[in-house]
Order: sequence, then structure tokens, then C-alpha cells
Amino acid sequence: MIRSGFIVVVLLSLLTAGCGADNKKRPPSFTNVTTAISTTKDLAVVESAVGMESAVGDALHYDPTSLRAQPYTIRLPFPDHVARQLRPGQSVILEAFGEPGKKAAGRIREIRPALNSTTLTRDVIVTVATRGWRPLGSIRGEVVLGVRRKAVVVPEQAVVLRPAGSVVYRLEGEQAREVKVATGMVREGEIEITEGLAPGVTVVVDGAALLSEGARVQIRTERRTAPDAAPPAAPAPSKAP
Repeated sequence: MIRSGFIVVVLLSLLTAGCGADNKKRPPSFTNVTTAISTTKDLAVVESAVGMESAVGDALHYDPTSLRAQPYTIRLPFPDHVARQLRPGQSVILEAFGEPGKKAAGRIREIRPALNSTTLTRDVIVTVATRGWRPLGSIRGEVVLGVRRKAVVVPEQAVVLRPAGSVVYRLEGEQAREVKVATGMVREGEIEITEGLAPGVTVVVDGAALLSEGARVQIRTERRTAPDAAPPAAPAPSKAP
């Protein structure tokens, strides 16, 4: 039979251990974050397709003596809903995967009516006349369909995907407030906010994925090193007696 005194000792030891656990180092109550302010800018609505030199252009314009000087054609399969918005004569910016950074200009010559039943695309034939640019392999073509004026944008890292949808965290004093948003285009590290956020709002960028509604935050500041101190002046030479 276990004595009551032994039970008391065990209970006291457990209580002591629990008190010691409370004294252990706890995680910080603040989350270090960086912030940005939502702004507005004009965003170009750009669509792209990947194709290659067309067989028609290869047959009509191939001349071994002046291969690089003649115009040629490229076939770009655009989705049907994009092809319906294109017009002959519209400009196209072209870039070859084998020569990144080198771009050429072209114009739409023809939009084929036939629809590919597998990919739901239509061939767009582009004429290129840029001298000295005739790469081999796949070519990416971009067309501008329009411009969205004064679109609200934030850094891409500020948008976090939650089970309920996309959210951003608005800074309110030392707390983060969760705001549900709808997103649009992504351009050069920025994402368009189509619903839920106005321009001029401070949102969390780095650290946003670690937050929840009402979380306490601390803005991280850049640490600047102080300029090197000037060396001490050399002591004046003592005069001889």
C-alpha cells in the first residue's frame, strides 16, 4: 500500500517541475516584419505564346545567300479567346529561348480561322523583318491587349493564400489585421489587387505568411553601420630641452 506521504512528495515534485517550465525562455510575442504601401500604376495587359518559324516562311523566304537579311514568318498558337482580340498589323515583341535578352519586332500578318480542338488555340502568323535576327528553335511572342489604368499593386510576398482565399495583412499600430482580397495580374514582383484594398494602405511584406488576425508585429529596420571613426591624431613631438 502506498503511503500518503509518498504521494504528497510526488505531487510537490510535479508542481515544482511545472513552475520551472514556466521560467523557461518563451518565444517572442512580436513577429519581425517589413512593410510596404499599396500604390497605383498603369499595367499593360500582355498575352504571350510560344511558337517557331513557320513552314510557309521557310519555303518562301529561304535563300542561303541572304538568309539573315530577308523577312520571315513565325507561327504563334494563341488561345482562342486571345486570338479573337488580335488584328492584322498589330505589333508583336519576339524573343528566342536560345538567345535570351535579344528581342525583335514583328507584325501580325494573318490570324488563321481554324481552331485546334486539342489545345483550343488558333495560329497567328507574324512577319519579322529585323535584320540579323533569325534564331533557331522556339520563339516567344508577346502582344499588348490594353492597359489597366491606376491598378492597385502590392509586393507579391504581401499576398498570402489561406483556406478562405487570398489575404493581405494591414498594419494597425502594433497589430496585423487580415484583409481578404482578390488578385489580378503579376508583373515584375508586384501583384494587382482588384478587390479589398485601397491605395495608400501599409501592408506586411516579409513575414506575412507567419501572421494571423490580430498578431502583434514589430517593423524590422535596416541596420546601418556607423562610418569608420577617424584615426586619433598623432601626439605632437616633444621639444628637446
